Amino acid sequence: MLVSGEKTRLWRPSAIVFAAFAAGVVPFALHVWAALRGSLAQDDFVITYHAAKAGPFDFGYFFQDYHGHLAPGGFLLADLLTAWAPLNFAVLMAPVLLMQAVSSMLLWAILVRCFGRRWGILVPFTMFTTSTLLLVPTLWWAYAIQIAPVLLATTAALHAHVRYLADGGRWAIATVAWTVFGLAFYEKAVFIPLLVAGITALLGVSLRRQVVLWGVFVVVLAGYAAVFLASTTSQVGQGGGPVTVGTVADMTGRMIGDTLVPGMAGGPWSGPGPGATFAPSPVVVRILLLLAAVLILVAGVRVGGLRARKAWLLLGVVFVADIGLSAATRLTEVGPELGSDPRYVADLALVVALCVAFAFLEPKPFDRAPDPEPSTAKRPLALVLSLALIASSAVGFTRLAPGLRFEHSREFLANARASMERDRDLVLYDTTVPGDILHDWFGENARTSRVVGLIPGVLFDQPTSRMSLLDASGTAKTITGVESVARGLPGPVAGCGYTVGEQLVRVPLDTPVLGRYLLRIDYFTGDGGEGVVDRDGVRVPVWFQPGLHTMYLPIEGLFDKVGFQLSAKGAPVCVAKVDVGRPLTQ
Repeated sequence: MLVSGEKTRLWRPSAIVFAAFAAGVVPFALHVWAALRGSLAQDDFVITYHAAKAGPFDFGYFFQDYHGHLAPGGFLLADLLTAWAPLNFAVLMAPVLLMQAVSSMLLWAILVRCFGRRWGILVPFTMFTTSTLLLVPTLWWAYAIQIAPVLLATTAALHAHVRYLADGGRWAIATVAWTVFGLAFYEKAVFIPLLVAGITALLGVSLRRQVVLWGVFVVVLAGYAAVFLASTTSQVGQGGGPVTVGTVADMTGRMIGDTLVPGMAGGPWSGPGPGATFAPSPVVVRILLLLAAVLILVAGVRVGGLRARKAWLLLGVVFVADIGLSAATRLTEVGPELGSDPRYVADLALVVALCVAFAFLEPKPFDRAPDPEPSTAKRPLALVLSLALIASSAVGFTRLAPGLRFEHSREFLANARASMERDRDLVLYDTTVPGDILHDWFGENARTSRVVGLIPGVLFDQPTSRMSLLDASGTAKTITGVESVARGLPGPVAGCGYTVGEQLVRVPLDTPVLGRYLLRIDYFTGDGGEGVVDRDGVRVPVWFQPGLHTMYLPIEGLFDKVGFQLSAKGAPVCVAKVDVGRPLTQ
């Protein structure tokens, strides 16, 4: 136990504290700079749109099966942030950045408690703070709200557990509570109990001393597994690709050579690949990095002996678990290329940093106070390695970050907002958006309304005489007509076409129509009035304006006629022409 005076000395600023502060702040500042210049994209739009439409107690939304993920915490966070500032990327990213900062501080506290305030801990700490495995993919908000809470939960749970091992008391409750917190955001929080057990063993503490804690973990994980399996059906077996020894080996090789090893060194420096992937480094660079990784493993064993073997075993177990999860859930859908995506190994950044620390540094007894000033013997080496990691990460991150800044999405949103500011009465026809903004595999969610639908005042698919659509840049273009796929047959009344009154009048089409199209109606009437447009029982209220007018209305389904009817007595409406087709713009 530490006396109060010793606790005071523990927190006194020193050279190593300032060095750690720089190692944490420099990459964090780069991350903030890039994050606040990013944009929503892909899943971000779908999540925030449905968050805005969900009620405050919509448990179906919070516990939905989202592509095999169960993340009520993430959906609750999206709900709160969207209600506060819809489509405001800075507001959405603020909690992620805060979690990142707190996770780094907690890791430093863990290292100090386990090893004392010594220069050796600066290197694994910097490996974590500068790792592009975390800095790059968390620019994508939908992934950031998964991994950032899990990192916070993991570091907080480990910090609480180390406190429990040192001081006893109720810190074990915090360890379990933080685990539950992490499970609410991302299924990879199931690794937290494994890391807690691993750190316990690496500290030389018998696992039998915490039998009650392990029992509680078993209950928590069993309960989570039951809820997860009952709530998700799309996690396993999607896609048509094979899962063979060859594909798993290919994926594993990419994970090691393309993401994990270079990502822990601040790279790769070759820039982004397709989607969220890293572009592979040149073969020579990959070979050199793999040799360096092997040398670190061997050196760790020579320095740390059995303790290092335990540390590498813990790292290997978590890595194998990542491989298994990826192979079971995404390999058939994405293929071995997912090994080049840092999201599938990002959780290893923290594990690698901890295992490196335990492999090369001997933990201090908890009952021994840290030295007031750390030895300066290893300071030059620690500073050189840390500075090299910071410089490497700065280069790698600035080259990789543009791949997840989503410039097109930001431009699309900005142009859409500008169009709506120019015309407050703008009514938009809901179309699909470019695939780099929302991919067509999202189906009905890959539409303009999901991307800009939360902009205040925007209207979609309302019957109107003047309709527009957003082009590929997000700029509103006025619809001037339709490219017909079907036309209404000529009406029986000369000079009028079809006379519409209080009885439903159906206009037959010259060919059946299947799909979503725009209906154009040319009509005239002596007096305005309410009415409906009927498509086989699907009735849409409309307003017929007095005079000669054109009305546009989206229409969808399988149909071969369109019905019209007035809702009350009034002057009849002459429907002169009916066209169904794709919109044409000026």
